[in-house]
Amino acid sequence: MFKVLVADPPWPFVDRLPGQNRGAAHNYPLLSVRDICRFPLPPLANDCVLCLWRVAAMQQEALDVVKMWGFAPVKTELVWLKKTVNGRRWFGMGHVLRAEHEVCLVATRGRPQVLNHSTRTTFVTDVDGLSAQVGRHSEKPEEFYKIVEGLFEGPRVELFARHQRPGWTCLGD
Repeated sequence: MFKVLVADPPWPFVDRLPGQNRGAAHNYPLLSVRDICRFPLPPLANDCVLCLWRVAAMQQEALDVVKMWGFAPVKTELVWLKKTVNGRRWFGMGHVLRAEHEVCLVATRGRPQVLNHSTRTTFVTDVDGLSAQVGRHSEKPEEFYKIVEGLFEGPRVELFARHQRPGWTCLGD
């Protein structure tokens, strides 16, 4: 039974970005929000935490997934302030504002134990020696996983994983 569930679902964007490699649909198969809500979860402990990455344009949909997966409304969020490979502020896409961050919602079922109550809600490349630079499309930095490991004891599982990680069960692609 897993005590930590991390997921970065393949959210269904409707944007049509120019270029052959831009946008989620060019990098991996997408799922509808309905399919994400119905996605079969691995066995989870009664006391469990969900770390769910969401996109800015789909805030309500992310909250719907949290609820459908059986977790309580969001307790907090972790924000990754993105940097380019040259250490500059990320200048991403956006309909109104240009995104330079990604948000991971933290929700719970039961009462999972928090190991460290001193963790901040943001992480960035140029603070505390972190090197959370942008990688492949949708790839999350190693620092994120270190933060989760420092906050919650395992066992841990990641859905829609980009690669295998020591000490984690990684499912999907």
